[in-house]
Amino acid sequence: MKRYQQPQVEAEFGVAHMTALSEALERLKQEHGELKLVLQEMEKQATQVELSNDKLGSMQSLLHLRLWTLAFREELERHSNWEEAELFPFLNAYFNSNMAPTMIPSFWTIEKDHELADEYMQSFLRAVHKLKANPEAMSLNQAAAYLVQACRILQEHFVKEEELVFPLTEQVLTDIDCLFS
Repeated sequence: MKRYQQPQVEAEFGVAHMTALSEALERLKQEHGELKLVLQEMEKQATQVELSNDKLGSMQSLLHLRLWTLAFREELERHSNWEEAELFPFLNAYFNSNMAPTMIPSFWTIEKDHELADEYMQSFLRAVHKLKANPEAMSLNQAAAYLVQACRILQEHFVKEEELVFPLTEQVLTDIDCLFS
């Protein structure tokens, strides 16, 4: 009787992991999609400022982009905290337990891209702060260029992350499916 019940418990265990991982993958895809759309629009508006000669309109746009950037950074931080606390440790532990090369260097590289983009966002925020106090402190175009660069780095960051995480997650789901079917 125990032999019959044991596979059922194992199957439920596998389904639970598969479901949780599938949900995490869907969450990652959804959040990346939303973040990428915001980045594209922020980059578009910052590029318009970067190329503009209209100082008053550019300053208004920079102030709007400043608020948008602050909100975006909060959302990105929330997303990154979830990835680092739940998704990445699971993938790293899974592949380390299978004697595969560690995933830590890959995740570390992705994290460095994230940090570089955040430095550009902070430079943008500092530049706008300076410009609010003194409109002649620096070029409005240069302030916008910081945000354009941050957006481009983050867009590439998401591509790299997806190129790493999606295949790994699919491999885990395949392994679980094979193990418990």
